[in-house]
Amino acid sequence: MTTQEKSATASTRSEKLRLEKLRSLGLLDSDPDEFFDCITRVASTILGTEISVISLIDEDRQWFKSKHGIEVSETPRDISFCTHAVSSGRELIVEDASNDARFLSNPLVVNAPNIRFYAGIPIKSLQGYSLGTLCVIDSKPKRPNAQELKALNDLAQLATKEIQFRERMLTAQDSIDYAQSKFQSIFESAGAGIALVKPSGAWLEVNDELCKIVNYSRVELLKLTFQDITHPEDLNKDMDLLHQLISNKIDRYQFEKRYIRKDGSPVWVEITVTKHTTARNEVDYLIAIINDINVAKETEFALDALRKTLEEKVSQRTDELRQANESLSRAFQEKLNSEQELQNKELELRTILANANEAYICMDSAGLITAWNKQAEHTFGWLEQEAKGNKLEKLIIPPELRHGHQSGMSRYLRERNSGIVGNRIELEAIRKDGIRIPIELQVNALEINGQVLFTSFLRDISERRQLENLLKSEARNDPLTGLANRRKLEELLPDAFKRARTNKIYLALVFIDLDGFKLINDTHGHQAGDQLLKEVASRIHRCTRASDTVVRYAGDEFVIVLENLKSKNDTKRISANIQKIIAEPVLIGDMQLNITLSIGIAFYGGPEPQQIEPLELIKLADKAMYTAKKSGKNGTVEID
Repeated sequence: MTTQEKSATASTRSEKLRLEKLRSLGLLDSDPDEFFDCITRVASTILGTEISVISLIDEDRQWFKSKHGIEVSETPRDISFCTHAVSSGRELIVEDASNDARFLSNPLVVNAPNIRFYAGIPIKSLQGYSLGTLCVIDSKPKRPNAQELKALNDLAQLATKEIQFRERMLTAQDSIDYAQSKFQSIFESAGAGIALVKPSGAWLEVNDELCKIVNYSRVELLKLTFQDITHPEDLNKDMDLLHQLISNKIDRYQFEKRYIRKDGSPVWVEITVTKHTTARNEVDYLIAIINDINVAKETEFALDALRKTLEEKVSQRTDELRQANESLSRAFQEKLNSEQELQNKELELRTILANANEAYICMDSAGLITAWNKQAEHTFGWLEQEAKGNKLEKLIIPPELRHGHQSGMSRYLRERNSGIVGNRIELEAIRKDGIRIPIELQVNALEINGQVLFTSFLRDISERRQLENLLKSEARNDPLTGLANRRKLEELLPDAFKRARTNKIYLALVFIDLDGFKLINDTHGHQAGDQLLKEVASRIHRCTRASDTVVRYAGDEFVIVLENLKSKNDTKRISANIQKIIAEPVLIGDMQLNITLSIGIAFYGGPEPQQIEPLELIKLADKAMYTAKKSGKNGTVEID
């Protein structure tokens, strides 16, 4: 293929893409728009021309999005002046078309509107495609001065920015539609019940699985609240946990409860509830994940019933043996053997409890400790002889929970009912040395000869909590350098914007890229590259203030958020210090590495903060950094 043929192919493809972009914006054949009409009126007024239009170049026509001084709405493309400006991508000035070889026989010159003077400025998309022009036309020759051409270019820039803004809005809407479709697919296909709930309890949205669990249709369920279908015995606990979640005392809760199905039958579920908050940290809605555990609970109840039946049979058999031993002296030896067997069983049980992996504590009805195994000694620091005979609340229960513990025991002894007995719960306990630890607790009540014993198994869940906290931390911090990551930056930047606006001070976003890092990484290996990144991160961090935030943005890119700047000049000292300390050689093993930085800085705030979004500020700083790279690297470029 010749160079000429390649050029023609590229031009055809570019024109196809240009037409696709034009049609995707929905501007062709659209209703009049006062914004664009204002531009054409002003253009004619400033340049003193009879006609001005905003022309969009379609495949076979030019269509006027806005027109002033002309009645027609479109003309054939092959005779339009604007096609020349769009094809070249530059402004086109024709002072006298009757003396211009390109246009002297054009029907628009020979006939009405008898064009002599034409000036057109291309209007471009975000990708740089020339979609059309802002042009002015007159039937008299004209030589525009520099001020008139500057004004025409400014008006064309206004039209360009408006069209590019609409282009961005269409792109953003496409992204929103895609995310919403993806969320809805996950929501509906999940194997668990999922619901979005107002803080008041009204259902905002429910999936099919939840409707199956409670046997309501979606329409029926959306007319109710979760309180309407929660079992009365479980409602108080649910509401208490909800209040703690909304008041930020907890960030989520999980427990087992009962719903009432449409037919009135109960169904056991395990529910996990989290919250979605607004930018003001107010609860927007709740997210509930509901799993049907009804079969598991029925099995559990059946096992409990079987265990109780077995206990009753053992008790009955023991009574029969005692009566037989009292009445038959000849069975005395049998009685001794039975007692020895019982002693052995008791010893075996005591040995099991004493050496169990979980702390085991037993209390009588007065709340006095009667059993305290080795794991309890290890977990809480109190020896068995110190614990026995003491009340549990004096040893391990935090002051704020002691009243609830005492009232719960009293309620159970009075009513044989408690929200804690028989359930596995998580709460805090206090060790002998005063350190608080999270524990998982299950309390059961036994009634023997009219006396109630409370038995409990407790497990220290500190390691599990630490793992959960570590996972949360890793989600917002870079594991290599220990700096904040991109996610944390996107979370904190809106708050930093708000502080800058409120206090009318400057905020600077410093975007840093390591020059030549890829060459070092490829030459010396990823391990050396990682060591270099850690050292660079440490040096940058030492150059910043306590109020600043240093972020590893991606790869060899770092971002610094500088707050509380009284003027933009405050960034020069910090930038210079960073350039200076990074220029010092880095020793990695027996290697000496040298690195430089390209820095881009964008500002926000001050007495009159600009209208810009946080993510846009990052893009501006990134753009300034690339300007620094193109200018020879190892430099700093600031952009307002």
